[in-house]
Amino acid sequence: MSESGSDGPPDRIVAVPCEGDDALALFALADGAPLGEVPVGSHPVHATTRGGRTFVATMGERAVTAVDADGAVSRGETGVLGPSHFATANGELFVSCTAGDALAVVDPESLTLVARIGVGAEPHEVAVSQDGDRLYAGSRREGVVDVVDPAARERLGAVDVGPDARVQGVAVGPEGDRGYAVDQAGARVVAFDPEGVDAPGGADAPGRPDAAGGADEPGDASDASVLGEAAVGADPYDLVVTADRVFVPGRGDGVVHEFDRDLGLAAVHEGFDRPVDLFRIGGERWVLDAAADGLRSLSGAIVDTPAPGLAATRVGDRLVVSHYDDDRVSLVDVSRGPIWTAETGAYPFGSVVV
Repeated sequence: MSESGSDGPPDRIVAVPCEGDDALALFALADGAPLGEVPVGSHPVHATTRGGRTFVATMGERAVTAVDADGAVSRGETGVLGPSHFATANGELFVSCTAGDALAVVDPESLTLVARIGVGAEPHEVAVSQDGDRLYAGSRREGVVDVVDPAARERLGAVDVGPDARVQGVAVGPEGDRGYAVDQAGARVVAFDPEGVDAPGGADAPGRPDAAGGADEPGDASDASVLGEAAVGADPYDLVVTADRVFVPGRGDGVVHEFDRDLGLAAVHEGFDRPVDLFRIGGERWVLDAAADGLRSLSGAIVDTPAPGLAATRVGDRLVVSHYDDDRVSLVDVSRGPIWTAETGAYPFGSVVV
């Protein structure tokens, strides 16, 4: 997640993956005018942009889809099912493949599969270090954060978050000396040393299968890098990390825990329904709620929205909000309310602005 954004030129386009419609829906950012749909494959979820292209992760396939500015569609193979989240490092796309227990490395220009890196079962979010030298992939079944060298395209080891942990959100702080992982099963947030696992174990060290099916990737899981942990609200999914604060929404309890960078508790913000994300706009931190028709700031200010929002993308002082269960998308100004609302295909997930 990011707290940055820019209004940009008025002719920008909002691209929304519609998971139930297997399409990318396009709208004018200025007024929400529908610009058509592009078929992108089965169960599109997250999207990213690079070099004038929009890349869409299609979880029901063994491929990612690239959409050019002129609408041309092409596919890049991942070789394994479940492309989910993107990260960019070393000029390449790294795609977590939840059903393939791997990160697929894709050349964004040629769309060729460069490598597959075996990681923990059901990899989910992928965070990038500040210098781009490390990737951190959370495993939802093995309770680890895998550490990957993107230049060498190899797994270096892993941080053990704890027994039976289900790692969802992963982030690295702006200073680069703290990493954080959300354990959904244990309702915890864990801090770890991003440089704590940085030495390969040698060519014969045990590890996870590589792209060719072997087992010669180095590194074993270790909890030596864990710096601390703290309890959060039930059913946490993601987190927001700033220079001096860590925010973790607890979807099951309707609370947002606020910590300092060492996970010392600063505040527990209550009264939400199902908080899922936070954005800093106009000096306030606004909470996106998946079960309430509005945004609410941590200080109590409220902005109405047409429906609950599951995901949002910041554009300057505005948010493009995806109303997943209502098949709509809105542009919301925190000082003026909704600017426009448009109908989408079934289950709009996230969005990108191009």
